[in-house]
Amino acid sequence: MSTNQNEFVFGHTVEGLLVALKGRLEAPLKAKLKAAGLDVDKKLEPAYPNAIWQRALQIGAEELFPGVPMAEAQWLLGERFVSGYFETNMGRALQGMLKLLGPVRALERMSRNLASGSNFLHVEVEKLADSDFRLKVNEGGTYPEFIGAICHFGTQATGVKGLTTVVESRQGRAATYRVRW
Repeated sequence: MSTNQNEFVFGHTVEGLLVALKGRLEAPLKAKLKAAGLDVDKKLEPAYPNAIWQRALQIGAEELFPGVPMAEAQWLLGERFVSGYFETNMGRALQGMLKLLGPVRALERMSRNLASGSNFLHVEVEKLADSDFRLKVNEGGTYPEFIGAICHFGTQATGVKGLTTVVESRQGRAATYRVRW
């Protein structure tokens, strides 16, 4: 899947991925990430091209979940990413805000939350019922399960019970998710 050269993921988002990879960032993984354009031995850049980000996500999923189908590995990486992101300064602030907002308002703000990590992600939120939402994301990534997991575990941070999130459809680079509880 090609990405636009003007699409960037911000450094604090990449920091969340590095926290998710904590304990695994040894020479072989560092070399793979560096070859993909992410040198973890240097200070993080303010932003990275989306193509580098997508490759780093694939490398991270392969490293953490060898032998697991890539779609499932991306979901699991998304879960670790959310946990890792909540350990960053930006993530701690977001986590506190999510707990105050609750699931409905958190989902209604999902576009703003995801937009804080890049310059290209846009989310349309459609409320189908009190606890049933459809999210249309303009860029689901190489594997839409990663963004699905971010939506799921980010919403779960509000304290909601019985949450389910599925990738409902994929069209080109866009993906649609269904979030219910």
